[in-house]
Amino acid sequence: MVALSVVQGDIRTRPCDLLILKHAGGLYGVDDYIAKTIGFEESVQSGRFSIVGGAKTRAKHIVFLGVGPLSEFDYAAIRQFGRRALEVAKTVDNKAAKICMPIHGPGYGLDENEAFSSLIAGLTDGIVAHICPTGLREIEIVEIRENRARRFSEILAELADQSDTEPKDYLSRDQYNVLGPKVAEALRTFGSESGKKIRLFVAMPFKDELTDEWEISIQDAAHSNGILCERVDKSAFVGDIISEVKRRIEDYDGLIAVLNDANPNVYLELGYAWAKEKPAVLVAKVDQTLPFDVKGQRCILYKGIADLRAKLTNELAGLKSAGIFKK
Repeated sequence: MVALSVVQGDIRTRPCDLLILKHAGGLYGVDDYIAKTIGFEESVQSGRFSIVGGAKTRAKHIVFLGVGPLSEFDYAAIRQFGRRALEVAKTVDNKAAKICMPIHGPGYGLDENEAFSSLIAGLTDGIVAHICPTGLREIEIVEIRENRARRFSEILAELADQSDTEPKDYLSRDQYNVLGPKVAEALRTFGSESGKKIRLFVAMPFKDELTDEWEISIQDAAHSNGILCERVDKSAFVGDIISEVKRRIEDYDGLIAVLNDANPNVYLELGYAWAKEKPAVLVAKVDQTLPFDVKGQRCILYKGIADLRAKLTNELAGLKSAGIFKK
């Protein structure tokens, strides 16, 4: 049995046989951090990989997997990445006992729960298919931020609840034996059916002081209603950002707009959503002064993180029940 765990810390300091990263038409976040640490400057095309020594880290070797453009690295691609990571690991070091990797998705705006669960689903796909190294005993997902690592650990703990005793008819015996029935059933849809879920675009200022609104209040409220929420992280996105924002608003089922600080980009995105007749939920902190053109609209005013989470959870539940947010 391969143990999966989430560890909080600097990924450079985690001892492992293989540290597996992605090259998404460029290097971003942790991938870029490690590449700069070791002086890695290669371009890795989609479907290819590059393996180098783990100098200045505690990894014996580091593998960069080419995954294509970051804008196309969605939940399905993350699931495929997890499976492929183990397949490549078997090729380069069949005796590898421990693999480390970061989480992918949250750093550039994808829904945290869905992105993390899709990665775990991909890893378990590889384990079930027996394409991982024969010596593999442990996989660590390493996250440097304490709060995020704790949330991922909680998600993993929920997935690891194996309370059922018999496999469903759509699960193979291998899936049942390796994962346990509850885990196999829970992981079945992540990545593979993410596009069938209600998806909301989140328009908000990119400021550190709003991190808790995004990571805790908004995402928790959405998850409790079976809804995915995403935003475009301008620091990671490459290409025409305006076109990407417009595409997502058009394709998604609605919008949540955080009106704090009267950010002009947020109002531009809200106006575009209204023009496309997309339902929008407006939220703002109680001390905000709203411009005249939205004062007449329903707006959730919140005092703090817990207050926003509770109010937004109820609001999304009501809109979903009324059929306003639907696929």
